Amino acid sequence: MRALRSADLTAARALVSAQFGGTPYEARFLEQLELATKGDDPECRALVAGDEPSAVALFGFVAGATGVAKIHALAGDDRSELRSLARAVRGTDIRLVVCEFAGDAVFGVTGQILQELGFEEDGRVANFFRDGVDLVVLTWRSL
Repeated sequence: MRALRSADLTAARALVSAQFGGTPYEARFLEQLELATKGDDPECRALVAGDEPSAVALFGFVAGATGVAKIHALAGDDRSELRSLARAVRGTDIRLVVCEFAGDAVFGVTGQILQELGFEEDGRVANFFRDGVDLVVLTWRSL
């Protein structure tokens, strides 16, 4: 696991597009990848697995909060790598990780992996994204 580098951008974009292509979420995640390569926005970071990235975690730090991170998305086919990336986001100085995502099939693996890692559903807002697609809030606490 390592931080996204500029040289990884093409592979990381392909991973995100393979997972989220054709959905309303793709454009924002691709934008977050671009911001992550610049490294000047603490709310947009990315970790990758593999020398030629085979999985990516988009995350960031919550402005105004100490030790709080937010996972935006996990993309890739290898569940083991995705679990490792999510664990890495939790890091040693993190006390809370939040993941807000659409209750859409494209986020199914993300939700499953995070719950396997001890994330708990702390909230759900019905029809938030559109009719039938809820906002799901998962959290992990170090305490």
